[in-house]
Amino acid sequence: MRHRRHAVELASRGWQVTGIDLVPKALSGARARAQDAGVEIQFVHGDVTALGAAGVGSGFRLLLDGGTVHGLKDAQREAVIREVNEVAATDATWLIFAFAPRRRGPAPRGMGRKDIETTFAGWKVTDEQAVDVNLPGFLKADPRWYRLQRD
Repeated sequence: MRHRRHAVELASRGWQVTGIDLVPKALSGARARAQDAGVEIQFVHGDVTALGAAGVGSGFRLLLDGGTVHGLKDAQREAVIREVNEVAATDATWLIFAFAPRRRGPAPRGMGRKDIETTFAGWKVTDEQAVDVNLPGFLKADPRWYRLQRD
């Protein structure tokens, strides 16, 4: 999974990294990748809609969503923003990877800039970057990274 690579890369550059995932198999793979890379990462089994209950900590200056939030339902997104606001530092940056909004059957429904700005009140989109990834054409994903700063 992509987020494992991001976690390892950040840790190799000196960041203290905490990763969270609900899927035990994903956590096992992430732990193995970190061990292979010789980096220290705290991995937590938990849900992004309940960061406090998962015990991830607080004061995070950088938050990275490698493609989770854009697939969540509205109520889950609202829970994520409440939880992120609790764990993020006042000067935090939040990076969000998202497909453009669209019905895609079982694939993530996506989020655009307007969705992000509306859903994540208290955060401002400061940058938006298109991503060149190899995805099946039927997805019509128009993937992007969004950088948010706390207001």
